Amino acid sequence: MTTENIPSLDDLPLFATTEPEATAPRRHLWADTAPTPAHGMPQVHALANTGAVDADFWRTVNALRGKVAELQASVLRGQRLDRASREELGRAHIQSVIREHSDTLLEHGQPGFEPRYEAQLVKALFDAMFRLGRLQPLVEREGVVNIEITGHDRVLLLFADGRREWTPPIADSNVDLINYLQFLASRDPDDNELSFTRSNSHLEMRLPGRVRLAADAWTTPVPRVTIRLQHLKHVDLDMLRSTGEIDHVLVHFLAAAVRARKSIVVSGQGQGSGKTTLLRALAASLDPWESLATIETDFELYLHEEPERHHRVVPFETRLGTGEFTAAGTRAGEISASELLRGSLRHNVDRILVGEVRGAEIVAMFEAMQGGNGSMSTVHADSARDVVERLVGLTVKDSRLSETYAYRAIANSIDLIVYISVDSRSDGSRDRYVSQVIEVTRGERDNPVAITDVFLPGPDGRAVPANAPTFMDDLVRAGFDRTLFTHSAGTWGQA
Repeated sequence: MTTENIPSLDDLPLFATTEPEATAPRRHLWADTAPTPAHGMPQVHALANTGAVDADFWRTVNALRGKVAELQASVLRGQRLDRASREELGRAHIQSVIREHSDTLLEHGQPGFEPRYEAQLVKALFDAMFRLGRLQPLVEREGVVNIEITGHDRVLLLFADGRREWTPPIADSNVDLINYLQFLASRDPDDNELSFTRSNSHLEMRLPGRVRLAADAWTTPVPRVTIRLQHLKHVDLDMLRSTGEIDHVLVHFLAAAVRARKSIVVSGQGQGSGKTTLLRALAASLDPWESLATIETDFELYLHEEPERHHRVVPFETRLGTGEFTAAGTRAGEISASELLRGSLRHNVDRILVGEVRGAEIVAMFEAMQGGNGSMSTVHADSARDVVERLVGLTVKDSRLSETYAYRAIANSIDLIVYISVDSRSDGSRDRYVSQVIEVTRGERDNPVAITDVFLPGPDGRAVPANAPTFMDDLVRAGFDRTLFTHSAGTWGQA
């Protein structure tokens, strides 16, 4: 094996072919392995790459990964090390296993590893052990926000600007894909309750680098994996104004609402509408010294990773528990949002953010907002008004709670609902903007929730001032210029 014949790891395709080594010539796969969209599916750009397949390289990586995993497990048995310490130990094990394997080759009269090839093995093994293995180069692609994997051979990258790209297969078979997902689920002792089996066929886990992975198998025709990435680390309302999501009036209105401790629900059209991004921007309007607790099913806000903006954050994440059920009907080891909320109150927090509400978190959201300290959450809905019915529907999923309770809790808890609309352009990109802001108050007996349209869609759909909220004086005391609200056409597109 000579250095001249060794391609750069960045040029190698992600996975080996299944052809026998003796008869498998190196060839370019990108032209014939990118899946052809089925009838009716949108066309997407095929991924171009000039790398050649090196099946032997990936077979070596797979074989050595097993040895490194065994060595790592034997040393860590009975120990509790943090992630950084485990990775440092893993690097040493990787180097040791590679040197041992190279020495074995030399003992049998075969050439050992060249330095450059050895460096490639080190990186590939580290990614396999502590990152996403052969998926890691995809995660590192600039602009990728979602990766959709349907079976081992249909891998689609979704970019922030709306582009889509197919990549080559990511495993030799669906079994190989499931095996690696099982390894990901079991490799971290901090998540030792995670498993991925026929009896526990859904997997959700957080991965390094603000990456979330969800996977299903056995209940789907082929394994399905969705990976969500968050690259935007710092965001505020002025930044969203520069991207056209809000205008000058909304910047000052929403910032004053946050400072005035109004409870806000952010909603939008489906996944990727920018709900979490807007919630993070709203949080950026807080005093850096305000003590916060965030309660989420999956970490998405990451306010605790911005110490320069938020000096005092206590982040909480719910836990699903195992596949076994207790006598009370809950999963063993499960920790709910309501339990975390009660625990957060012991940490001297000024404000609680509940994150995305998709189910049982609705009760924690109501409890946080009823504290009157300006909680914030997000929820899926089709319009600002539809948020009310959406929240009622989520509430009554709990058989102990009624519609009457739901409407009363909404009227008593929520001050504002901010809605984000999304327009798809012909080039596949999407235009996100706030289109509606409504105030929620108590109604009469036949109409338990009263709604005031504070901002309505203008001629182009973007929100423009309509009716001053009942708490306008509170906003003025929080620094809002009342005269801004007289801009009947808003300030969209103005400097």
